[in-house]
Amino acid sequence: MSYLDTAPPTAITPALAEPRLVAVFAAVSRSEWTKLRTVRSTMWALLFAVVSTVGFGALLTWLEVTRWEIRTHAEVIGFDPILYSFAGINLAQLAIGVLGVLVMTSEYATGGIRLTLGATPQRTLLLLAKVTIYSAVVAVVSLVSCVTAFMICQAILAPKHAGLSITDAGVTRALLGGAGHLVLIGAIAVGLGAVIRRTAGAVATLFAVLLVIPGLVTLLPSPWNDDITRYLPSSAGVAMSAHVTFPNLLSPLGGLVVLTLYTAAILTIAAVTLTRRDA
Repeated sequence: MSYLDTAPPTAITPALAEPRLVAVFAAVSRSEWTKLRTVRSTMWALLFAVVSTVGFGALLTWLEVTRWEIRTHAEVIGFDPILYSFAGINLAQLAIGVLGVLVMTSEYATGGIRLTLGATPQRTLLLLAKVTIYSAVVAVVSLVSCVTAFMICQAILAPKHAGLSITDAGVTRALLGGAGHLVLIGAIAVGLGAVIRRTAGAVATLFAVLLVIPGLVTLLPSPWNDDITRYLPSSAGVAMSAHVTFPNLLSPLGGLVVLTLYTAAILTIAAVTLTRRDA
């Protein structure tokens, strides 16, 4: 008599699980890239971010040049060519933020999130794919925008011999800091969309964090207003791209650390809520 070996099925080992997760992540990322590039709002939001970064920075720089001869001593000492070049980032971050919110909330609005979660039960992996793809797109767009704004604004400042060269110390770091500012704001917006799920609520929260709260903090008595302001997300982002050290801002590294901590916190909350709540 012969017997058949009927060994019980073995669990997936970590060596096999890791390549499978990589393959799933790659597939989900391709899907998210397709969603992002085929939505009309993506093009318009990114275009607005580019125009805001380049156009508003050039406008403020030109206005500063027109009043060059009547500047006060304090304005001369504290002049930062890059700060003026990147003035449009404060406006561009709103467009990047709104689009980041839509990356999550648009699927909840249409009900498509049920299909997405059905196809990708690993919800944390789905969130990671959305953040990764959107951050990559924002990184490319924002870096091109920052470099363009820098070159145009330094050309405007050249007749006054106040501009900088891209090879000057700290300039490359400031360019990367400006782009990183927008990337981190975009990631925060995706996280808010995952937590709140409603476009209006998530956008309102984002605007409150970036615009309303900083305005209210300035009404506090000194030195509380300055002490709190430098740790707000918008101020931390400005510090990342500053070329001159300002007393009311963190250092570039400090700004990066603070804004990264905000991003990590909201994405952690988003991952937990996405995993525990039904679609």
